[in-house]
Amino acid sequence: MSSPRRSKFEIWAEILEFCLRVKRTQTWLLRKTRLKTSTIKEILQFLLSRNLIEQLNEDEIIRYHTTQRGEEVLKRFYTLVNDYFNLDQNKK
Repeated sequence: MSSPRRSKFEIWAEILEFCLRVKRTQTWLLRKTRLKTSTIKEILQFLLSRNLIEQLNEDEIIRYHTTQRGEEVLKRFYTLVNDYFNLDQNKK
């Protein structure tokens, strides 16, 4: 039943999670997510436009960090997934 393909929601959550505690570069995210450069750029722009991540310029290196709003969205996402798609609950 499991598919190697991720939904856009899973990818967004993954990036928010990666950038939550540690500021990450686009290159780092590109390698970890295994996405195309154009795709990661598009996703970062989307998350920036929704104020879910912030872009920081540190020592001429651009890094991304999850905002407070992004952290709240991530928590809500995981809550919804756990509440509605928890496979262990379905066995009861």
